[in-house]
Amino acid sequence: MVVGPKLSITNVEGKGRISIRRLQHLTIQKKRSVIGISYGILLVIISIIMAAINPLELVTNWILNMKEGSFLYKIFESPPYDIYSEIWVYNFTNVPEFLSGNEKALKVQEVGPFTYREDRTNENITTDDDKGTMTMRPKLKLRFVRDLSISDPNETMLTIPNVPLIALSTAGADKFGYHINTAAYYSLKFLGSKIFKNLTVEEYLWGYKDSLVTVANKLLPGWIDFGTLGLIDRMYAQKDDVIEVELKNSSNKYSIQTWNGLPGLREQGYTDFNSSIPCNRLQNTYEGLMVTPNLPKEKILPIFRRQACRVYPFVYKEELTENYGYKYYRYELADTAFSKSSEYACKCTYNCLPEGFVDISKCYYGFPIALSKLHYADVDPVQQSYFEGMVPNPKADRSYMDVEPTIGAPLSFAIKIQANIAVRMSPGNTLTKPLKDKVIPLFWLNIYSKQPPSDVRTLLKLRLTVAPPAIIVIEILLFIGGILLTIQAIYRIYRPRYKVVQPKEIEMKRRKSTERRRSSILLNVVENAGFKFDTDFEKEAVSLLDTCDDDLEELDLIVSD
Repeated sequence: MVVGPKLSITNVEGKGRISIRRLQHLTIQKKRSVIGISYGILLVIISIIMAAINPLELVTNWILNMKEGSFLYKIFESPPYDIYSEIWVYNFTNVPEFLSGNEKALKVQEVGPFTYREDRTNENITTDDDKGTMTMRPKLKLRFVRDLSISDPNETMLTIPNVPLIALSTAGADKFGYHINTAAYYSLKFLGSKIFKNLTVEEYLWGYKDSLVTVANKLLPGWIDFGTLGLIDRMYAQKDDVIEVELKNSSNKYSIQTWNGLPGLREQGYTDFNSSIPCNRLQNTYEGLMVTPNLPKEKILPIFRRQACRVYPFVYKEELTENYGYKYYRYELADTAFSKSSEYACKCTYNCLPEGFVDISKCYYGFPIALSKLHYADVDPVQQSYFEGMVPNPKADRSYMDVEPTIGAPLSFAIKIQANIAVRMSPGNTLTKPLKDKVIPLFWLNIYSKQPPSDVRTLLKLRLTVAPPAIIVIEILLFIGGILLTIQAIYRIYRPRYKVVQPKEIEMKRRKSTERRRSSILLNVVENAGFKFDTDFEKEAVSLLDTCDDDLEELDLIVSD
């Protein structure tokens, strides 16, 4: 008997073969509670797994997987960075006064910039999964950019040293005896060669017809294999180089392993790895396309550029966050990079250059090309005294590289090097006597990129600024949501509270349900005259056993408080 408007089902006794308590355990609310516990536990487990495995690392490794068509593969195949070579040429303004002896120092004037865009591709990329390396053939071309240049190089005249004359005369003084050099002297006089010439910037950088070079090319084809001599033309001459890059070892990933089959630079004296020195050891150095992820701050970043013909050490300077919104490391060229005291200095026993100069003559036909810091910063003071017009600026002239350490992507860089030519004279050939024992400045070069390409910026922003907090929030929400869902479900199982809906409502909705499910066995049982019920309420309860989930929601018979 129902007393009052509400009656707890748990207080109603079941009679005969039908138990009202059993009906309570079969309600949809308890089914949902069990499902709720399962989902809650699942959410907690997912959050714990996410915190343990760090999904960001998995996604990053997937993006940076080196396979054909992948993001990283495209970076190496056709580097999207806007890289420029900015050239400033030295114009000599007092040559007649200097050669006549009226002035003791040569006066130089910077003319520039003349800017060229580097178009770099890496052809025939192949990977060796067993060895964990990648090989490629680099191709590099320069394309003049008028908008970033001071003038057209074809229209700008300069007075500059006669590089072929100085180079061949100095090489002859180093290699040949007195008589051969004397013969060379008269030959050069016959050709009318002078130690200074008037040329356009285009001729100076990319080559011009010179009778001396033409003769040398015919007489010494195994040595002088070019018909015109241009400074930049020779530095960026196309070669069939093959580079092997490390992909597997996490401690030196993306570093050079071999160059043309050797882990060292033969031109700088490399013979075998055990006897190699940092000057000529290429293994574990970088070109700068990518560097090892999670690179320690204290580790030196050795950079190799074929045009510079030596490994140059970059050291950690500072950690920055400006410009990008995430931290990155700034590396700067070591102060001692061009000094004889540097661990990266090459050994020298003959015709050694003064302090502050790096000899790269063996990479350029034996021509006495020497590299230094810009404007003769930190070079031998005697060499500084020979010239006027070069004013070092340590801050503006510095070389640096900004690297995002987590992925190892370069952000921006500027590598600044000055090219010079060292003059030595043989007693048999005195044409270069006014320049004897001097290192003559030719031009300085700034290879730079101001920012990473848009797709790299997007990747870094998502990986470093958007994804980390988003992942943490997702993990916390999953964990809290799972705990709350589990607690709520358990509470509903062990502390259920029910109420009975008014019989008239039940009767109206039950009729609709029974009409749809007239063929049910349980309904046949309800109608069977062999079963007797003490109350109409028990009869209604049994009929509910045949009601589907949707029907229960419509009936709303049992409502949890």
